[in-house]
Amino acid sequence: MGISVSSAVNSANTKYHMSLSSGRGPDWSIIPSSGKSSKSKAEFTDEIKELARKAANTTNKAELESIHRQRTELCAEYMSDVSPDRKALYRQAKNALKGQGSNPKCHGSGELTLLDFLEAADGRGSSLAEKKFALAGGGTLTCPILTSGGYGADIYYQGTKVLTYLGSGYGWACERTPAEREKEREFYGIYFNEYRSLKNGQGEELEELPDYLEEKPSFDMKA
Repeated sequence: MGISVSSAVNSANTKYHMSLSSGRGPDWSIIPSSGKSSKSKAEFTDEIKELARKAANTTNKAELESIHRQRTELCAEYMSDVSPDRKALYRQAKNALKGQGSNPKCHGSGELTLLDFLEAADGRGSSLAEKKFALAGGGTLTCPILTSGGYGADIYYQGTKVLTYLGSGYGWACERTPAEREKEREFYGIYFNEYRSLKNGQGEELEELPDYLEEKPSFDMKA
């Protein structure tokens, strides 16, 4: 059975995670960053409801997966007007690591990723993990040693871990700011109200909320 939007978790530890097995930079189509859209609220609402209608009217697994991906991308765009500038923080983190004596080889497109610098720094003991880099605009970067080996990357802004690299098996994730969580709940409120209005009376199982919006007391109440 589906969970109502009103029960969405209020924890400050709500996170969104997508696996990026390629090991490159963050996927900005699903990770919100400021300045991503100029759409009006009415335009967003129409697009959100259209996705909900598509989801309600199909049982095809491949089509549903495509709709869910589109929904995730649209939600990132919807939140962008209250998001921190994650792209700028990511660029600043790369620049901060350039001064650490590494000379990573450029890959393909010509843009070095933060991962390139971390990989180049690997093997130099715990010195990098002990440092904290100040970024422009109040951000900070730390590079913890991962249990799987090598360095991770945590970029903080105003007390929120706005970007984190969890290793090649997981990729990049971000923690929502309080303002983003409110926008996210608003987005899914519109989506599921439309979805359930079409499903009611059809005797079909309702779609579940995404994992990162469900209430999980065993995790969130301890945080």
